[in-house]
Amino acid sequence: MTLKQLEALYWSSVLGSFALAADRLFMTQSALSKRIQELEAEVGVQLFDRSGSRARITEVGQEVFAKAEHILRLRDELLVSARGPRRVKGTCRFGISELMAMQWLPQLVSEVRTDYPEVIVEPHVALTQELLDDVERGESDFAICPGSSQDPEIVSEPISHVELYWVGSPSLFRKKDIVTLESIQSHPIVSMSSQAGSTMLLQSFAQEHGLKFRRILASNSPDAVAAVTIAGLGIALLAGPYVERFIREGKLCRLQVEERLRVPKLPYYVHWRADNSRILARAVRDIALRLCKGEGGSISH
Repeated sequence: MTLKQLEALYWSSVLGSFALAADRLFMTQSALSKRIQELEAEVGVQLFDRSGSRARITEVGQEVFAKAEHILRLRDELLVSARGPRRVKGTCRFGISELMAMQWLPQLVSEVRTDYPEVIVEPHVALTQELLDDVERGESDFAICPGSSQDPEIVSEPISHVELYWVGSPSLFRKKDIVTLESIQSHPIVSMSSQAGSTMLLQSFAQEHGLKFRRILASNSPDAVAAVTIAGLGIALLAGPYVERFIREGKLCRLQVEERLRVPKLPYYVHWRADNSRILARAVRDIALRLCKGEGGSISH
């Protein structure tokens, strides 16, 4: 029995896929399957049920998995004890929203390289729901994004709140105009897809307050949403730190809205699976938490 065989079992169980586990371990699927078959031959029982379209871990496999996880954690602790934290090796995959990437990614990567020079970081920039799905499936070690997971096994640590601005083209609104619900409904709402954190918040807010908006979907890119809004095709609800540059340039104006249109700040979190006890994942996650909380709970412009 080898540690490599236990790693193959661990990631195949966590990710629920031999193909994803092989990708995580930088090997071919056939090589990973061979390691698991060798482990099964040694323990004398089948660890995965391969009768369906996807291999599923068996009841005995779950017991072996728990012990394999413990052994791998002890391996990591031993290496840290012997080499020191700066000699930790491995790959940490994490998800991050576009706004957080603009704000924190360069500094996060820089600090990881300083503290753990032999660690490889693989950030994935995407929309909120995709990032949460990746964490739930175990494909990402953590994610920095807004939103909340319905999975009770996901831990979400709050890090900041971002103010959302109603914005429109100066050709449609004057700076001092108070925009009412009636006037805002005469223009379509330009929004990102339903997977974006700001869109999720708007939908929830509208449902809670009985508001109805005529939405047009521009793109998964905030730049595209901004461009459509600048063109005067509608109004948008976007993160303040993102649209400040367009406001300064006179391309957009921040709308002064009546009380019932004031949307709460968008909360951001670091999300991770409670059962992810990997030392490397925790180390990089702790750096992310420290950086993102360093602004006193708000995102700078």
